[in-house]
Amino acid sequence: MKLIKSILFGTTAVLAGVAAFGSQSDAAEIEHTVTSSDTLWGLSMKYYGSDDYIDTIAKDNKIADTDMIYDGEVLTINTDSSATKASTENAETTSKTEAATATAETTETTTDSANYSGTTMYMESTAYSSDPADTLGGGTITATGQNLLENPMAVAVDPSVIPLGTHLYVEGYGEAYAVDTGSAIQGNIIDVHFSTYEQCVAWGRRQVKVTIID
Repeated sequence: MKLIKSILFGTTAVLAGVAAFGSQSDAAEIEHTVTSSDTLWGLSMKYYGSDDYIDTIAKDNKIADTDMIYDGEVLTINTDSSATKASTENAETTSKTEAATATAETTETTTDSANYSGTTMYMESTAYSSDPADTLGGGTITATGQNLLENPMAVAVDPSVIPLGTHLYVEGYGEAYAVDTGSAIQGNIIDVHFSTYEQCVAWGRRQVKVTIID
């Protein structure tokens, strides 16, 4: 009889374990015990297949700092459809906000340009910098003597197209004077100055509307 009871008990325990495992695998909420190698980014990728759910996990577990989780801490991972939907909606909202911001910035640039009157022309624009990282930069003093460290708003032109000293508004850049020249600035090209090389890289090469203010 004792042997039979032992067998029945063991079988019951195994069945209970299988049932518990099945229940957990299908559950919307999973309890995850944090190890020293865990991060919220890794848990988001593991349980959702995306890093878009870091904030969702942090919110569900009242984690204030997403960079701080502790070894042995038990986190609740909510994998039900509502959590997934909420995260997707948040991502969509962020995308719409970014798109609206970009539209607003474009509108602002257009409006600013419209506020300036005078002779206009469309020119190819490049950028240069007094930053030592810019190996093609022309130093800190322009052809007309302007100190770029004191007044960085400056443009280089071909004097045969735009005379030096001309007051300009360059679309996307701002108001400046034509105070510099360059061996590569020939013809319908305008070179705008930035304080850092990174800004020059971001500007790249583009077509701009140039308004001669006076």
